[in-house]
Amino acid sequence: MRQLERYLDTKQGLEPRTRKRHLNLLHSIFKAAERRGLVRSNPVSAVERPREPRRRWRILSPVEIGRVERAFCELVDEAQGEERAWREQARVVFLTVVSAGLRAGEVRGLRWRDVSLADPAGATLRVRETFVRGQADTPKSEKSERTIAIGRLAGELFDHRARTAFQGDDERVFCHPRTGGVLDDRRYAVTLRLALVRGKITDYVRPFHDGRHTSITNAAAAGVAPAALMA
Repeated sequence: MRQLERYLDTKQGLEPRTRKRHLNLLHSIFKAAERRGLVRSNPVSAVERPREPRRRWRILSPVEIGRVERAFCELVDEAQGEERAWREQARVVFLTVVSAGLRAGEVRGLRWRDVSLADPAGATLRVRETFVRGQADTPKSEKSERTIAIGRLAGELFDHRARTAFQGDDERVFCHPRTGGVLDDRRYAVTLRLALVRGKITDYVRPFHDGRHTSITNAAAAGVAPAALMA
């Protein structure tokens, strides 16, 4: 165990989350060695894990959302070709997260067959697929599989479908603008940061997690019933 602690000491310059990943890998290695009888126990279990500082949610107000949306429009106007298509899509991703409250995997897994824009009862999107850790899956619980009324977002998705080259029912709503592959989260985070800074928001905003809580918080402030929010 002391050797493991000394190893962690050499990694003090890394983020706590990164050091925990090192420990997770070592834990898996020792666990395999334990099964084969090469070691008596797993020493990683006794090591105190680095603590990550808790990050508070950064909730965007409706006014701030408007500033970020306008910043996205400016970024779109400045771009050309594939980058323009990417920024147009990134703007709609942002609006989808802060209005419909989708998780990252749900945004990646959303397909056009699950978006109903012409329903006489009102436009909706249905969450029934996620894309997590490189593979498609079902939502994490039965309650996570849900249908969401989307209001103004319907117009944005209608225009987005008209722009994208990937309009088929089985195509992903949000994807790589040239290949149709899974949405690049990192590229989206970078583009969102550009829009946030231009919108004069310099705080750290988690692209999906804070966006989801922004959606829930603003809906509650607007008077949406708690039971509806939970659903």
